[in-house]
Amino acid sequence: MNKIKLLSILFSMLFFPGWSQEDAQAEQDTTLLSGDIDEVTITAFRSPYNLFNTPAPINAITPLQLELGTAFTTVEALNQAPGILMHSGTLNTNRLTIRGIGSRTPYATNKIKAYFGEIPLTSGDGETTLEDLENTAIKRVEIIKGPSSSLFGAGLAGVILFHPKTSVKSFVQNQTTVGSFGTIKNTLSAGVDENKLNIFTLGSILKSDGFRENNETKRSNILLNSVYSFSDKTNLQVLLKGTKMKAYIPSSLDYPTFISTPEKAAENWQRIKGNEEYTNGQFGISLNILTNGNHKISAATFGSFRDLDELRPFNRLKENSNYIGWRAYIQKTINGSKNRFILTSGIEFFREKYNWSTYSNNDASLLSDNEERRQYENLFVQLESSFSERYFISAGVNGNLTRFYYTDKFLENGDHSGDQIYEPTISPRLGITIIANSNLSFFGNISHGFSTPSFEETLLPEGEINPDIKPETGWSAEIGFRSEILEQVQFSASYYQIYVKNLLVARRTGEDAYVGVNAGKSAHPGFEAEVKWNVTKPAKYPALILTGNATIANYHFDEFVDLDVDYSGNNLPGTTKTTWFAMAGLNPANNIRFNLWYRFTGKMPVNDSNSEYSDPFGITNFEGIYNTRIKRIKFQFKAGIQNIFDIHYASMLAVNAPAFGGNLPRYYYPGNPRNYFVSVLIGFE
Repeated sequence: MNKIKLLSILFSMLFFPGWSQEDAQAEQDTTLLSGDIDEVTITAFRSPYNLFNTPAPINAITPLQLELGTAFTTVEALNQAPGILMHSGTLNTNRLTIRGIGSRTPYATNKIKAYFGEIPLTSGDGETTLEDLENTAIKRVEIIKGPSSSLFGAGLAGVILFHPKTSVKSFVQNQTTVGSFGTIKNTLSAGVDENKLNIFTLGSILKSDGFRENNETKRSNILLNSVYSFSDKTNLQVLLKGTKMKAYIPSSLDYPTFISTPEKAAENWQRIKGNEEYTNGQFGISLNILTNGNHKISAATFGSFRDLDELRPFNRLKENSNYIGWRAYIQKTINGSKNRFILTSGIEFFREKYNWSTYSNNDASLLSDNEERRQYENLFVQLESSFSERYFISAGVNGNLTRFYYTDKFLENGDHSGDQIYEPTISPRLGITIIANSNLSFFGNISHGFSTPSFEETLLPEGEINPDIKPETGWSAEIGFRSEILEQVQFSASYYQIYVKNLLVARRTGEDAYVGVNAGKSAHPGFEAEVKWNVTKPAKYPALILTGNATIANYHFDEFVDLDVDYSGNNLPGTTKTTWFAMAGLNPANNIRFNLWYRFTGKMPVNDSNSEYSDPFGITNFEGIYNTRIKRIKFQFKAGIQNIFDIHYASMLAVNAPAFGGNLPRYYYPGNPRNYFVSVLIGFE
């Protein structure tokens, strides 16, 4: 790629998140296939970097990776990045961990920050829902691993940025996917790219009976992403997203049932036909301006509502929440004779109201009625500099203030209302990249992060506020390198250490009751490596590309004593010491592609005591894709096999699951056995 083309792509990426046009992304995706590491643009730190000189641990996931397999959820795509482990119990039950952080959360994802464009996917108490996302609505994903971002506030494990798709040209297309277990998904999308207006819109319906009993799922998604350019330097982006979901819950199984009859649902969930049903709507509006004085100004507002009704064996939960927030920043670029400085400063406000009540399954009587108001502000400053063509430095600091206000509306057992106001948290970050030559760069990163307890974790067993509970905090240090050999082989590796103190322990007091305590420290050392090899010359057919990555880690309790039991030195439950991923992509012709990929996950402890481990497993998948075009009509046929060798494995663990009434603890969510899918896409441009 020539320098003029590269500069044009970098300029188009300046406005976060939606300024870049799809033709720039198409160029980038082709680059990722051909393997030029210094031409992959990263915008996670507000300024454009190419991946070669990014002074931070970051991975980019492309549309090719997002479309791999059935693409019903983001699980397959996110699990292709080293250091990432996405547990998936069902289509609506997932837990994402980054470098072992968040592994002890029982059924959900927390301790990360995630955004879809300008819309936060993370609630005010730190829980993130990723199963609503539609892969075909995502242009690319950027993952900042570990507490290495000073721009986004609470997110000890990292930050995930999902960039919404825009349109390259005006089009309409329909894709239908049919798979095993009574699964069918239909996606209709359309785009407009005319003059100053760019619109991408999508609607999808997914239905599945599921592999297990009580496992039916129905999900509908709609999306509108619109960018209007008033001029070359000013645009307005409007992003709307909605989801309606009803999913039955088979829950986890004890080990004998998991081995003998994995298709079974947990007896208590099957008996009551346990399920969750919710409606969720979100919006984001951002104005981006580039001034003549080298200032970039971005201002955004965002909001969401969510209504949920969940029938469980022990009670019925009803909740509704809504939030609104604002984010703004200004960026100043100073170009010197031999160096360049970029100063970014901004603020983010978040206000959420969350109401939740529980009812008896026997007579629908009220058991609890609660209201929470969650608020936080982030103030951030970042300075980036290139002192020469060889040295890049990025330094920043984030200040956060978080508050919870709780009102107990169910007064039969007393009024437990109260407030939880945390001390301001300051999180600095420093990253540096040294370019040794055009094919080799080194980077280092030191950063601080934190995660606040959920409000439920701040309550004592009797329901009162625990004023002594503290946020988890951690420091991360990392060194690594990125290289390219003969323009055909990319290789990168890094070593990191993350130390977390004030470790939050969700101590169970019932089947759905937890008490949070600060119980110790954890250590997260690890080594990651990635390789990409263009076996044949780029843009030549037949073409063969081999990619792979591996993570070797030892995530463990450094100091951890809970209820007088010392777990120090034990491995963190829900984590493994070894994962690796390998993929071969073969293009025998420019309209035919075959993908074969394999992911290995080592054994994992299921509880803090490490008394039991899940079995290691490796899953092999294959797909073939055929594309053709008749004038303006595009056709794509895709078919594949997942879990080719019919491996029996646990796709998710319910860590530290309790044992009630003399029953065995239910740690295991069975993964799908061998299954098949066929997809047909027809589009008109």
